[in-house]
Amino acid sequence: MNHSAGTHRLQDTGHRSERCPLPHTRPSKTLLAGLGSVICGLMFASQAFAAVLEIPLELDYRIVEQALVEQMFSGPGHTAEVFADSTGCNRMVLSEPRATGADDGRLRLLTSFDAQTGTPLAGRCLLAKSWQGLIETLQTAGTDPQSSMVSFTIVESTILRAADQREVLPGFLKTWIQRYVHPRLGAVTVDLQPAVSGLREILESVIGDGRAEPHSGQAAPFSTLQLTDVRPAAAGMIAVLALEVEDAAADWQPPVAPVWTEAELAQWDSAWQAWDGFATWLIKTLAVSAESASLSQALAETLLEARYELRDALARDERDRDPVRALFLHTWSRLAPLLHDVQLAVPGSRALPYATFISAGNALQTMDQLAPHLGLRLDSHSLRNLARVLVPAVSDYDLRYDTSVDPELRQLLGLDPELPAEAENTDDPLAFLSWFIATAQAAQIDPELLRRLDGWIPQRREVDDYLGRIEQLLAAIARAERDQGKVPAAYLDLYQALLRATAWQESCWRQYIERDGVVQAIRSSAGSVGLMQINVHVWRGVYDRDALNTRIGYNARAGNEILVHYLVDYAIRKKEYAATDEPDNLARATYAVYNGGPRHLSRYRDPDTSTTLKKIDEAFWQKFQTIRNEGPGAVKACLTG
Repeated sequence: MNHSAGTHRLQDTGHRSERCPLPHTRPSKTLLAGLGSVICGLMFASQAFAAVLEIPLELDYRIVEQALVEQMFSGPGHTAEVFADSTGCNRMVLSEPRATGADDGRLRLLTSFDAQTGTPLAGRCLLAKSWQGLIETLQTAGTDPQSSMVSFTIVESTILRAADQREVLPGFLKTWIQRYVHPRLGAVTVDLQPAVSGLREILESVIGDGRAEPHSGQAAPFSTLQLTDVRPAAAGMIAVLALEVEDAAADWQPPVAPVWTEAELAQWDSAWQAWDGFATWLIKTLAVSAESASLSQALAETLLEARYELRDALARDERDRDPVRALFLHTWSRLAPLLHDVQLAVPGSRALPYATFISAGNALQTMDQLAPHLGLRLDSHSLRNLARVLVPAVSDYDLRYDTSVDPELRQLLGLDPELPAEAENTDDPLAFLSWFIATAQAAQIDPELLRRLDGWIPQRREVDDYLGRIEQLLAAIARAERDQGKVPAAYLDLYQALLRATAWQESCWRQYIERDGVVQAIRSSAGSVGLMQINVHVWRGVYDRDALNTRIGYNARAGNEILVHYLVDYAIRKKEYAATDEPDNLARATYAVYNGGPRHLSRYRDPDTSTTLKKIDEAFWQKFQTIRNEGPGAVKACLTG
């Protein structure tokens, strides 16, 4: 979240209130990134009062500029002819409206002007003279709660030279400006009804059955939402929406997680799948407008973090009543600042939907913190409503939970559009031809080796043969990776040990087990499968699920691709080796990300890391060193006990 000088207020209808400043967080490029997530104030246990939440809606000044273009500067090249006599000898044309905030809390509008004065005589314009410069107007903003309209009142105006913006005072231009410019500018309004309606619809769709019963005669829960104030500031205007919310009953307690029925379990699954579909769509949509590689990578990391958290939620034995609530709140805290950065790159016509979307997310976060009795509920319906605030035309198909490979998602995450195809597990007699035209990574793996390994659960007498063939597979993958050149030459030895140690740590170099007489892929309670334990929730849309389960070569290459990505694009790029002056710690950092997600990069050296994670990291580190010192044969003890 970003820092803001604004405040939030939660007060009761008895006019008791308390203000508090927003906390300082990371420096902001915008005025109120994340504003709304820390609304402060008072909650009253007594049902004699209804609380009032103030929800800030940050309006980029491009929204004002867009209104000016649509309502006034509609001429060629966004110009406005505000005055012209019948002869054309005297005229004034405005162009290039730019809105900013003044230091004193007023709106500052700069417009370029091109004026001509002269004396019309006998079809000619005598003594014609041209004037160019800037008109600066300072305006206050007002609101109409009934229409959700923002209007502006001009306080003063000044004519400036374009070159140095110093004041010049030709009297007749002052008269023209007051007579022709002020009325036109004063008629421009900003319609916030779409934002108010969108927020109301979202809030109505996310409030669950756990909220307190409304008082007798009280209006519908969110019918009171209305625009109450607007405050110009340096980086944007803050439109304030006020909402009356019911206080919690004196005996209210958070709901207890129930004993799940089959129908409720199905609903639980539907909810997290809706969340994953929404989060993936949202971050892909935002990435399209990202203007920098660093912003795109930050969005990709946010998606990965959200999916690792989903993996962890699905692995827990106890399930919350609402699995999406915590996932949304955690992700939103990381996503809100990025949304503001993306918002700066979108056209002015899209600025209001982005502002509304951000405020909606902040409002949900705030209401969960300060009014948990309202029962925040996020499902496919409410998430669809939230998505349509940002992109009105978004469809259920766009938000679907789809397990097929998505090349756009792979590219967003920093991977090639697709993992090269393989010729394994096929009866096509000409399949071998594909090995001559495929990439080096696929071409260097012997198809016969892959066919032998697929479905093989080694008996004790076969362990040496089995381990030798797995070593051939991993060696072929490592050679192909070396040929592709992504891993710097200085780290090739570390990378090869990292690949083997990770496969050892994850599965003891096994892809398959036998359960109830059926050979199937090893699978964890969290949904990680096969030799490299690729998690199907984290990597949904990135890898083929069936291939991860049934083809050891595909699983190995997928795990290798993830490891290389985390080694090169995270551990090396972020210079983790410099933190301890020990290059081998790149392997420890890479595995920590492989195991826990991008934010775990430095956990191996963090004294506050949990005991459980420390044990995982230490086990990997021992395997990595053993592979380095003893070679792949050390894995045998894992298989034979």
